[in-house]
Amino acid sequence: MIRAFALTLCAALLLAFEPAVDGGHAAQAQSNNNDYTPLNSRIRRSTPLPTEPRNVWQSRPLTDVQRARSNSMIDQMARCIWSRSNEMGLDFLARTDFGFTDFSEIGIEQGDVAKIYPIETCLSRVAQNANNSVMLRFDAANMRRWYLQAAYFDRFDDGPTWIQPGLSVGERNLPISADRPEVIAALAFADCVVAQDPYGADFFFRTAPRSDEELEVIQSLVPAMSVCLPEGQELEIDRDAMRQWVGEGLWHISGNLVPADDISSESTD
Repeated sequence: MIRAFALTLCAALLLAFEPAVDGGHAAQAQSNNNDYTPLNSRIRRSTPLPTEPRNVWQSRPLTDVQRARSNSMIDQMARCIWSRSNEMGLDFLARTDFGFTDFSEIGIEQGDVAKIYPIETCLSRVAQNANNSVMLRFDAANMRRWYLQAAYFDRFDDGPTWIQPGLSVGERNLPISADRPEVIAALAFADCVVAQDPYGADFFFRTAPRSDEELEVIQSLVPAMSVCLPEGQELEIDRDAMRQWVGEGLWHISGNLVPADDISSESTD
């Protein structure tokens, strides 16, 4: 049985992956001889991205999974706020990061958020499309999640065309969380998983939440997660958290690729 996941971030750079109560198999950190990298992952940043899908299901057309995802209220909300102003969305993403929890961190009072961003308009539209009341939690973290999802799919509508031979992951910029080790640890893990299996990570992000396809891809990503855990550590993570982390990794890596040789040169300076 494909196991369930529940989120736990243990400490600054200690990630743990514990067995779920359903008796499924847990992913454990796998031993290797690589030193820890500036991303605190278990792969060298100079390792180029793989250029071929690792699983046969990853060659399936994206149309079906993307159509199912597009019917969700979250996807509709994300596309709505993004379509109102791409420039505003990109500015928001540039000023925030995974640790964003309060609008005051970017100089906006909570009462002014709806005046600046099209939240109320888009909530009304999603409710009208669903012919029902909309139950979406609006907060700073979800705002970033919505913008990031819509921006990534708008930029890479046909799949992970950003994957190119010989390129590796560049440095991250954390505008509000550079001094928060728990955020750095989570993003290091996310970046490592995406770098290990970029095709699988992209396909997972495109699946509909709680779908059979989502579970299938999570299972296929377990080896990548195991490689990315510090040796002797474990991590318990739920599907919603996994989707958010993978999204952060995809958004960063797809826009911050550099020749692997450049990173190797930096590490020896």
